[in-house]
Amino acid sequence: MTVVASQEGARRPHLQLVSEESLASVYDIRQAPSARRRRELLRNDDPSMRRRPVVATRSSLGLRRLLSGAVAFIAATGIAVGAGLALQTQPYDGPTRVVSVSSGDSVWSLAQGVSTTRPLKDVVNDIEELNDVQGALQVGQEVRVPTR
Repeated sequence: MTVVASQEGARRPHLQLVSEESLASVYDIRQAPSARRRRELLRNDDPSMRRRPVVATRSSLGLRRLLSGAVAFIAATGIAVGAGLALQTQPYDGPTRVVSVSSGDSVWSLAQGVSTTRPLKDVVNDIEELNDVQGALQVGQEVRVPTR
């Protein structure tokens, strides 16, 4: 058995001559844009032609947020303090009577004995403030109680 190779199957690719002119434009590296060259061009421009960027920078936005947050915090604190002072109850400055504490008496039971239209909690607070009560009452202790 003999094998005969044919020349037609193994052809070389077609080669073509290229002309001497370049296919792409090649520029000198010194003409390439850079930050330094842009700054130099801006410095050489007429100052009236320079303009600031329209978009605010990230740092100025952060500073603006910080300042507006501080102003809002101060305003909210001022409003809260003012509301607290306006809603604060005034100490009782009306007439009082002295009551001697007997066995089983508490500030709440003494407050229930006062004939008034005010809430019971306010009367209890007044008794505690008038007598500087810190804990339980002692038998025989003299306590100032509001009359109204």
